Amino acid sequence: MTHALVVGIPNVGKSTLINLLAGRVIAKTGNEPAITKMLQRIEINPQFILHDSPGMLWPNLENKNSAYRLAVTGAIKDTAISHDDVALFATDYLWQHYPELLSQRYALAERPANGQELLIMIGKRRGCLRSGGLVDIDKAAKLLLTEFRSGHLGAISLETPAMMATELTELECIRAEKAALKQQRKAQWRQKAKATH
Repeated sequence: MTHALVVGIPNVGKSTLINLLAGRVIAKTGNEPAITKMLQRIEINPQFILHDSPGMLWPNLENKNSAYRLAVTGAIKDTAISHDDVALFATDYLWQHYPELLSQRYALAERPANGQELLIMIGKRRGCLRSGGLVDIDKAAKLLLTEFRSGHLGAISLETPAMMATELTELECIRAEKAALKQQRKAQWRQKAKATH
């Protein structure tokens, strides 16, 4: 008998894949992270058992851009970062890399100056308004994120190899600075310890 374990970050379709392999709905699915709460054993046929695991993330994301990208996809729960903060990250990136998809989806006639203006334009176009005709930014943010996650905005990649190379170089510099500060603190602590003896 063969056993296989399906693992990955939250909300990437592990349970959906298992359902496709099984040819029937066995594993619970949903358009939000943490639907699978515990390891599930699923018999595909008498010779093949699949195990569906809850989504897993790194304990600490040093690269804040990676954290935002995961939040945009829904892999990090919406309660961890505010909708408008995540949506502003998304609009800045999407307008820079996929302006034609956004223009088509939201029928944008004019070019926004930045991500915030784009979110306001989307809110106006889609009726995300409060009393007085002001745009409800949180509602507009939720709308954008829902449409991105459902694939309604089109085929989009939130990172490229070149972006990752740049971010990893920046991350190495940050790590080196942290390590140097740590060494400096240790040296100061040793000096103080010697002075008190």
